[in-house]
Amino acid sequence: MHARLWSVQAARGQSNSAGVSLQILPGQTVTLGSKVSFGVTARKAGYLILVDIDAEGRMSQIFPTPELLAQSDGREINLVKPGVEFVVPSPAARQRGFEFVVAPPAGSAVMIAILSERRVQLLDLPDLPRKLQDQAAALSYLSAWTSELRVPDNASRRLLPNNWSFDVKPYSIK
Repeated sequence: MHARLWSVQAARGQSNSAGVSLQILPGQTVTLGSKVSFGVTARKAGYLILVDIDAEGRMSQIFPTPELLAQSDGREINLVKPGVEFVVPSPAARQRGFEFVVAPPAGSAVMIAILSERRVQLLDLPDLPRKLQDQAAALSYLSAWTSELRVPDNASRRLLPNNWSFDVKPYSIK
């Protein structure tokens, strides 16, 4: 089955002050059952969260996962350093058996790299208020939602605003 890619031009207007860039490896067309990884670079340091919006419009955080966080020996499992490619899954995670295997549903989907200026590892993704027309609408909703989030600051014990950067890659599952 060959699926057309949804237009996500609206996402390009969203904030990307950190210059985050996402690559789907081996490419933006994948087959059911194949293994994929993700390469992320940024001009500024930040904490990476990968969110998938599948062909049916469901959002899920695929990195970092609670399982990976539990296995990690440090707090910086998702820290991206400026100018250094960050690959998910990492070689260490692959050695522990962590991999991404493409699963149904087939069709057009979107992967979103979210880079947080402040330490964030899990997002409690909202339930969509309605079935959105396409992935671009879901991205707009997610972007608006993150703009409202406040992040705890351990030093001051206050909730602070955060800078979020986004990159979006549509992909097709056959």
